[in-house]
Amino acid sequence: MVSAEFQSIFEANRDAVYHFTWRMTGSPETAEDIAQDCFLQLLKSPGHYDGARGPIRAWLLGVARNLILKRWRLEGRWTSLDDEAFAVDPPSNDWRVDEKVAHAVQSLPPLQREVLILIEYEGLTLEEAAHAVATEVGTVKARLHRARNNLRRMLEPLRSVNHDR
Repeated sequence: MVSAEFQSIFEANRDAVYHFTWRMTGSPETAEDIAQDCFLQLLKSPGHYDGARGPIRAWLLGVARNLILKRWRLEGRWTSLDDEAFAVDPPSNDWRVDEKVAHAVQSLPPLQREVLILIEYEGLTLEEAAHAVATEVGTVKARLHRARNNLRRMLEPLRSVNHDR
């Protein structure tokens, strides 16, 4: 890969990779580390990207996802990736609305969180998100549906507060 080509890919995708990793991990430092590792992987092994399988952004976000999951496994951050699980308290009433939404997204199970972030925040299509997480479009749709339902349930208290005014 030529330096100018890499620079162009980096400039076009660095924010998306960083924001995805930050929203998934909740840590700016971890997000920076993973984003850097993601682009280093592209620089070291450009042949791993196959343009026929999808856009470079989806591939980079898939690499970032795999790096996040690897880190979580090493840290023992979870016992499983059960995307059916959901056990979280609603956000505190002391928080601003944007903090409540961010907390609710961060509280989603990892498999639901990643598809929600990829589609709602990063603007990927269902097909691109499926490519990024190495699964079928139907699986992405199901996870997105569960994520939205869980967010709706967590953020329901905000609706009642706004309707009371």
